[in-house]
Amino acid sequence: MYRYYSFSRISKIMFLVLLIINVFLYNWMTQSYKGEYKQIIGDSFSEEYDKLDSLLVTSINYALPIIEVAFTTQGYTGKDLTFYSLLNAKVKDPINILKFQIPVLAQLDLKKANTDNMTKEDVKINPIPNDNVGLSYTNVENNKDTPQIQQKEEKPVLKNIDNSKPYLLIYHTHTMEAYAATEKNKYIARYGYDRTDDLNYTVVKVGDYLAESLIKDGIPILHDKTINDYNYDKSYVNSFATVSKILKEYPSIKVAIDLHRDGYGAVMKPGVETIPVLSNLPNQDFRKKYVMEINGEKVARVSFIIGSRRTPEMQEDWRKNYEFAKRISDKLNELYPGLSLGVQVKPYSEYNQHLLEKSILIELGSNYNTLEEAIATTKYLAKAISEVIKQQQDFGQ
Repeated sequence: MYRYYSFSRISKIMFLVLLIINVFLYNWMTQSYKGEYKQIIGDSFSEEYDKLDSLLVTSINYALPIIEVAFTTQGYTGKDLTFYSLLNAKVKDPINILKFQIPVLAQLDLKKANTDNMTKEDVKINPIPNDNVGLSYTNVENNKDTPQIQQKEEKPVLKNIDNSKPYLLIYHTHTMEAYAATEKNKYIARYGYDRTDDLNYTVVKVGDYLAESLIKDGIPILHDKTINDYNYDKSYVNSFATVSKILKEYPSIKVAIDLHRDGYGAVMKPGVETIPVLSNLPNQDFRKKYVMEINGEKVARVSFIIGSRRTPEMQEDWRKNYEFAKRISDKLNELYPGLSLGVQVKPYSEYNQHLLEKSILIELGSNYNTLEEAIATTKYLAKAISEVIKQQQDFGQ
């Protein structure tokens, strides 16, 4: 009995020793191969993998489905991803575990399905978007709380811009990215943490308000609402097809904004109808990073992302994208100091920005912001964008 106990204890000690050795080994490998590893990462994972500081995390994500699913669809970041996922697997919630292990179950609204006897309308599993879904000139639908745009009202005429044709495209690679729910804007997350296909609560709604403000400034807008991220891992592939088709149909478009929001961990959990207490969220520094006040109103701060990867066949200089984003960022901080967090350049991705010289990715707030805070920012962001455009006497610059 004593020998068995001793052997068991030695085995546990050896396991811990081996685990520690592996941790140090993988961290050492990270320093050696980090640069090379980033070169093989594609657009679909670029935003998330940029935040990893350990090859250990990446290796575990590939080895364990429970982490891989959480990572690629919910936006977990850094080392917190691995240990949070392992230690907070919610073993008392079998449905939660099944959703992680069998991804198709994560698409089901089980609560609604029980009440509606699982009708076909309750389940949407990677549908193929209709070619014309979400695409119309200005494309601001008469949804709840959507600002109404009066098409007949007089708008300023800008030099070298044909007001009868769209000049600026707003679209969303991660169309279902949503914000923290409030009493005014309640929703139940679907298709992953902090995500929903009800576009009244996502970056699409924020895009509606941004489009309205830009139109008032005389800039013709096309706002595309195609959902590109039913399959999150192929979202950039899908948005590439979406934008390519739009540019072919509307060659008048010279500016493209891929509107996102940043993310950290999970705020809105799938199938859970709760209103989060923002002051109780685990990473208050992240909350503070993306919120500020302008004239006593809480607004979401903005960051700009530019991908510098270009292959020879792309024939486009990413610096032109960067210069355009930098102008807007600088103008935003000139008008409203601190509202822009600046421009980040990512060396492993192009984010489809090679399609236009003035194509940029904007992260307006994060999942730690409310929809109200994000919407409040749009009038300020629109002013900076329109002033930069107006300052360019030749719109081909």
